[in-house]
Amino acid sequence: MQIHMVRRLLFVGVLLLASLLGACQAPELPKMPELPTLPSLPDIPESLRDLPGLIGELGLPDLSQIPNLPQLKDLPGLQTPPGAIVYNGPTERRVDVGQRVPGTDFLLTAVTDSGAEFHIAGLRSIRSIGDSLDFDGNWPSSSGLDYNLRLRIYYLGSNYIRAAGVHRLVVRDVQPVQADVAVTDNTLKFPFTVSAQSGQSFPGMTLGYVGEADRGGEISGLPSGDYPYFKVGDSMSWKGYIRPNIAAEYNIRMLYYDANSARVGGVVTLALPNN
Repeated sequence: MQIHMVRRLLFVGVLLLASLLGACQAPELPKMPELPTLPSLPDIPESLRDLPGLIGELGLPDLSQIPNLPQLKDLPGLQTPPGAIVYNGPTERRVDVGQRVPGTDFLLTAVTDSGAEFHIAGLRSIRSIGDSLDFDGNWPSSSGLDYNLRLRIYYLGSNYIRAAGVHRLVVRDVQPVQADVAVTDNTLKFPFTVSAQSGQSFPGMTLGYVGEADRGGEISGLPSGDYPYFKVGDSMSWKGYIRPNIAAEYNIRMLYYDANSARVGGVVTLALPNN
């Protein structure tokens, strides 16, 4: 009887000790949330795919489930003219009845059971889901702006359509001027990367690359008193006009630098003349 009592007391003691040890342990730390997967987008430069906030800045929905989206290879061949700069990448548009597809002569006049009714160059055209909206020409009301667009309609609403694909804008006679501009109306957004040699400016901006220093790659053209050194991944911005009638805002990061050159990239937003 005494042996059983001793065993029971020992068992209770072990349970109490285990309980005390458990109480002394640090509380379990909360698990880190899983990072969201970026949507699959056509023709995003590989060097930009890991940049934080890129998709949100481009303002694009998840296009990965839309079949047969056009790619940049579907645009006409191009050799960049001297003094010009080329912007291209994915795009997605909502067009309401009574509006034109920006940069084109496609006017949406109605959405019916038969499909989306457009007037294109004054002619009637009914377009359904999966149909194309392709354009090659000059941006309306402006010279020196060449616009190429390859869209597919993927949604028909009661009084609007949505279409997605790729586009390209060639801006000729680029003469960037830094200015505090509001880039809000009639905008196009593009992913963008550009390089500069040491002692040169980055095309489309007044920022330039000085060279490699102990603190990072040195950038010129910043406002007076701004810290000029940037490591890979560090962000910078530029606002101004790339031509007198085209305001631009660059939100970019340092992608690479060495003693001889640097590469930056991110998102550029352009404010263009209205159709």
